Amino acid sequence: MTASSSSSAAPQANLGLTVGGAATDLRTIGPRAAFHLGARADVLFLRDRNRDMALGPYVDVATAAFDTLEVGGGLEWLVPVSESLPFVFSAGLFERRAPRFGWEPGAEATLFVGSRSHNFTSWYGLAAGLFVQGRYGFGDGKQTDAIAGAQIDLSLFAYPFVLAYEAIRR
Repeated sequence: MTASSSSSAAPQANLGLTVGGAATDLRTIGPRAAFHLGARADVLFLRDRNRDMALGPYVDVATAAFDTLEVGGGLEWLVPVSESLPFVFSAGLFERRAPRFGWEPGAEATLFVGSRSHNFTSWYGLAAGLFVQGRYGFGDGKQTDAIAGAQIDLSLFAYPFVLAYEAIRR
């Protein structure tokens, strides 16, 4: 007699910090180097082990050289290359606030490559890796940016404090 375990495919959430470099103003005055800083949150569904695909929404907030504020969201698709290395493709829309043009709409597409674990005991899954992103603005600012950088799981920043708390508590 064989027994099968139940498969729940519970949602897995993540919150990460994005840090990198950008080439901005590609459609206007030419490439301008800028610092990229942002945060990205997502929830993946339909996955109950590391080798499963997943779909889910994401939201992000970013800035280029602290000159702009960009807030967006969309859909992402996790495709595992192996159990420990997935690709995450995402596409969505954003609003950009630039000093000279105000709020402008745009579209973004991102490729993330790195660790995206499936947590079997909690709703939070760790993620860390590299990403490339393209942003295309539909407004008068004619924004076109290429961004590359690293995504670091925000929970990693809490670990030293958790370890210190546990050491003091004992």
